[in-house]
Amino acid sequence: MSEDDPKELGFRDPPDKVTCSCLGYMARVTELREFISFFFGIVKSSDAFAKSLTPESAKAFSTETEKYRIGKYSFSVHRQFVNEMMLSRAVETFDLYVLTVLREIFAAKPEMLKSETAVDAATVIELRNFDDIVFYLAERKLHELSFKPLSELRKYIESRTGIDLFSSEAEYEVVLLASEVRNLIAHNDCRINDVFKRRTEKLKDKDKFPVSDSGKFVIEDEWVRRASYALDNVVFNFDEAVAKKFDIPPMNRMTSFIWRN
Repeated sequence: MSEDDPKELGFRDPPDKVTCSCLGYMARVTELREFISFFFGIVKSSDAFAKSLTPESAKAFSTETEKYRIGKYSFSVHRQFVNEMMLSRAVETFDLYVLTVLREIFAAKPEMLKSETAVDAATVIELRNFDDIVFYLAERKLHELSFKPLSELRKYIESRTGIDLFSSEAEYEVVLLASEVRNLIAHNDCRINDVFKRRTEKLKDKDKFPVSDSGKFVIEDEWVRRASYALDNVVFNFDEAVAKKFDIPPMNRMTSFIWRN
């Protein structure tokens, strides 16, 4: 990985007080970055470890590891694969945050759901009480939003909350590109297609995208780190704004390490 200063790549610390949704985001991100740090630590130290062994020990070690080898690992060859996993997890974690924080907002201000499609009488009778009806409406809306492109999700959030999910257009473009590359990874082996071109055609750097000879979007180390830190910034800024506006009870971020078991 790049040895650049994380601060220069856009890294920032989260606020001291965060929503439950942000705490979940932080826990997942921490889990991912700890694994990546461990993985690259193993890669970087492998040569030094091999050199430290005696010839007999090196031979025994090689014989044992060959039992479990299904292919030859090459850092340079597998760099794209590792970065695809990193980006996919980062974007999925961001998407999950947006939906879960909307759930918290709906719980705090259920009147936001008044303009949604009416609930039929049979469902009302089955649900019986107000809280269950609100939960039903919220989950139905969240399910619908989970299939929306980022541009529509942004418009919906601002129309309901009065808060833009993104603090600038530049920030929106970074997250949009990351989201669309994640879709390429999931649906087209990271190869650029017409859907990707259409959804990114207005991005200012669209003619500079790194593309391999086989048509894959090349995910470079520094870019995936910048994209990940941009996702953090969006979450932390938006979280502070909605927690204040909708009086969502905050949690101490230092407890995030015990959030996941």
